[in-house]
Amino acid sequence: MRQITIKELLRLGWKEAQLRWKPEWPVPKTPHDLTKRERDQKYEICGSADLVIFADTSGAAHALQIIFEFKAPNIDAGKAQLMRYLSSEPMAKMGFWTNGSASLAIYKRHSADWVVVEGAKLPQPGDDFSRAPDKPPTWNSIRTPTEAELSAVLRRIVATVVVSDAAVNRREDQLRELLHIVLVKLENDAVFSRSSRQDDAMDFRLYGATEDRVTRTAEKIREQFKDYFSRQRTRIFLPHDRHDLLLTDQTIYSVVSELWPYRILGDKIDLLSKAFQTFRTSALKSGEGQYLTPLRVVRPAIMALDITSSDKVIDPACGTGGFLIEALRQVAAKEFPKEEEAWNLIKWANDNLYGIDKDDIGVKLTRAMMVAMRDGSTHVLLGDSIRVNEWPTKYTRLRDEIGQNQTPFVLEQFTVVVTNPPFGEDLKVKAVDCRAAGYTISNHAAMKGPGKYVDLEIGLVYLELAHRLLRRGGRIGIVLPETYFFSKKYRWLPGWMDGRLKLRGMTNIAMEAFEEFCRAKTNFYIFEKVGDGDKAAVATISDQED
Repeated sequence: MRQITIKELLRLGWKEAQLRWKPEWPVPKTPHDLTKRERDQKYEICGSADLVIFADTSGAAHALQIIFEFKAPNIDAGKAQLMRYLSSEPMAKMGFWTNGSASLAIYKRHSADWVVVEGAKLPQPGDDFSRAPDKPPTWNSIRTPTEAELSAVLRRIVATVVVSDAAVNRREDQLRELLHIVLVKLENDAVFSRSSRQDDAMDFRLYGATEDRVTRTAEKIREQFKDYFSRQRTRIFLPHDRHDLLLTDQTIYSVVSELWPYRILGDKIDLLSKAFQTFRTSALKSGEGQYLTPLRVVRPAIMALDITSSDKVIDPACGTGGFLIEALRQVAAKEFPKEEEAWNLIKWANDNLYGIDKDDIGVKLTRAMMVAMRDGSTHVLLGDSIRVNEWPTKYTRLRDEIGQNQTPFVLEQFTVVVTNPPFGEDLKVKAVDCRAAGYTISNHAAMKGPGKYVDLEIGLVYLELAHRLLRRGGRIGIVLPETYFFSKKYRWLPGWMDGRLKLRGMTNIAMEAFEEFCRAKTNFYIFEKVGDGDKAAVATISDQED
């Protein structure tokens, strides 16, 4: 039966590379096993599907579309087996059973919401495998996804939906447009998660009947984005952004079909940051040494810094805002837990939370999440935080908010700097840029006297930037490779730190914390700014071997 079905599927237009039956597809046994598969770890299975079809030719789990079953002896057994497999495969949209004389199609509409069609015909390329719910979804009817689910959803959207859009071709533009739809979803979640709105029909959903669902849905989402853009233009968007969604109606519809069943802004706000960073890393960031800081690192790091409403905080390499979001969450929980205290939290966030990143998508995502969590978006800034000498001319908002026109270009105004800077052996700031920005740490690393600078690892340059941003007595929390403090190559570093920074604490970070992105042993270091060092001293270190 399998070979007959495969032959017919190929005749209908499916590509052979979209089909898999040798070997059969292993289906994870539990959600925990699903997460293990997402991390490329060994996992237990509940069975293997006779045949599967993918949305593209990647053969990847995020592209899984249809599961076929032929082994079950009758329609009831086939239905039960398909439901079991579909429940364990969050990305699969449809199951199909046949024994040659009877057939059954099952569409997965929600977590346990099935549409069963007996006597169904074989699926064809271009069929719409999504099924709208009978009633408009509410906050109480959608659910919080697991980390693996949300990561897979976003991978699927990028790899199989947005990438094939006929109107937007550049990868960066595709991700920007996808983010704009995600922003609409974030805003929708923020509004309908309020206690008074949890039973109201959500706006971010599928609209229309079968014959006009694509155009009606796209039309509604375009309206929602235009409204969101007009209200948040100066707080979230950048000057080059426009109020129109550029993706085609079909792409918008497909994205909404994937996202509407999930609470992507819920109690576990780190899920979105994690999932979004996962595909950004694979698409754009790994070559730039930027790696997601996992929540299991972020949360204890912020706790160790003991941030309060008396602090002014900045992350000069904020990425998708993990440290800033957690700082806001912890201050809210400790000092402003009551709803009537919300205004105090908003004021603190607006005045005292700052972030900088070169990536406009990360900046917009951070801004949107901060707004949804009680603001703080006002000072999430786009620009190059390292090349401070360019702030007066190229990054004027950085100059206006945290800098000045003359050297050292940076104002000492923060009590906490917390960051996970990009790192990598080959990721360095050139000597000429270090000289122009006045980074003394590069001069010390040269070990050749005044006026001599060397190309230096960007993480170490961030260490000096953090020192410059701080008031005396302020504290730095920074993720750095431990080799900086143990290798003979960096024997000059204690001399530079003397009179500037004093180590106040260190937390070990297990290597597997960054296993999805890199293999580097790092620690979270806490330093106190004790002074400015001997500015007149010449960095000289004996070349004598130990």
